[in-house]
Amino acid sequence: MRSLIVAVFFLIAISLGAFGQVCLKYGMKQFGELGAPGLGMVTNVIRAVFTPYVLLGLCLYAVSSGFWLVVISPGGWKLSYAYPMIAISYVLVVLLSRGFFGDKVVPLQWVGILLMCAGLALASYYGAPKG
Repeated sequence: MRSLIVAVFFLIAISLGAFGQVCLKYGMKQFGELGAPGLGMVTNVIRAVFTPYVLLGLCLYAVSSGFWLVVISPGGWKLSYAYPMIAISYVLVVLLSRGFFGDKVVPLQWVGILLMCAGLALASYYGAPKG
């Protein structure tokens, strides 16, 4: 039962992280460009952090981190198993960015995503989630 709970917390953590990325991107689209490197850019980054969707994205990351702590705690998964599984969120972000932003994904990108999925399958099959 404990491993099922850890798996659910893991899925929640990566989902919140992926939706956090979408919120960050949407917020930055609303905010606009940060400008050239320098003090002005630093000021703009600070201003951007307080725009609603950027702030929401950062909050989603913070909550995601709380769920992640359960995943890597004693009684959870070994870090060497759990951390590579975060790549699932990369695939999720690609799918979400297609849906929310209409991002195009070219065939070679799909090949790369399939290779990542194959790697995740190997890591999942040969790695032990307990530790």
